[in-house]
Amino acid sequence: MHFPMLASLLLCAFHTAPSEAALLKREKFPRTQEQKGFGHNDLFHPNPEHPVPYKIPFSWDEGLHYYKKQVNGSGGGSFRRSSCPAINALANRGYIHRSGRNIHYEEISQAARTVWNFGDDNIMIVLEPTKRHYPGLDRIDLDMLAGDAVQYDINCPAAPTRNDRTLGDNVNMNMTLFEQLLSVSKDGVTLSFEDAAEHHHRRHNDSKANNPDFRFGNQMAICSLAQYGNMFGVLGRAGKHGLNTLFIEDVKKFYLDDDWPVGYARRELPYYSPEANSYIDRMAHHIGYQIQRPYPPGDGGKDVDIEPETAKFQMGGGCDKDKGEQFSEL
Repeated sequence: MHFPMLASLLLCAFHTAPSEAALLKREKFPRTQEQKGFGHNDLFHPNPEHPVPYKIPFSWDEGLHYYKKQVNGSGGGSFRRSSCPAINALANRGYIHRSGRNIHYEEISQAARTVWNFGDDNIMIVLEPTKRHYPGLDRIDLDMLAGDAVQYDINCPAAPTRNDRTLGDNVNMNMTLFEQLLSVSKDGVTLSFEDAAEHHHRRHNDSKANNPDFRFGNQMAICSLAQYGNMFGVLGRAGKHGLNTLFIEDVKKFYLDDDWPVGYARRELPYYSPEANSYIDRMAHHIGYQIQRPYPPGDGGKDVDIEPETAKFQMGGGCDKDKGEQFSEL
């Protein structure tokens, strides 16, 4: 598998990346996780003492950004939430309007930069199709991100913890699916890319068996796998699987509370699509297929399914690298 240059460079720097404690001690080149620019990601500026970006502890004004959870339809139907915990956290923390209603696209974008340092291209991949499906609107309610209009575009079957829309509530979390996600951990403490791929494959097969409207072209595969990959990119931290190890305790906080984990540290380098695609490709490789980019003609057809029902990891004989016990690219 060929990974983007960014991933390769950071892999080479794996053993030289500074610890969080070391980052906090440095005063000669002060940095902050606050977003300075508006409408774009802040650049990471390397310096001789800190050439490799990692993550630094996130801080916030608790008086303004206190935590108060709402779910879709709570408050007698006055609150709206999406199927994405990262976006819901922005509302629960007041980085966008806490009601989840009448939110401008740029408010979502800027909040995602400020809290998650989500890359401008990844933001656009989600919000630009949403604008096309809701023409004439520059503001949306958060549950519209999972509405009928955006099915098989930004909202996809085989999501990690949400039902397919055809099969029921696709906004609020399905606890059975969530418990299945936690159960794929090999040690009960962490999740690797390979663990996530194996959970995704189960979701794919279940969705295919039960959803009469199932389709799974390259775009849908990216949509589904990205939901796992984005967790590694934004919430991952140093552990047994490398610098982007996911910890079960963080996944629980993220999904159950729609909030950032305790001790959350924000990325210094924005989370751009080349990095996201490297994670998507790694998980697809573990299952046994390759994403095609650009998408071939007819990719969104109802009878299309690019993922094999029997995965490569289920056949045995894979190399050790595929078993999730060695390393992460970043």
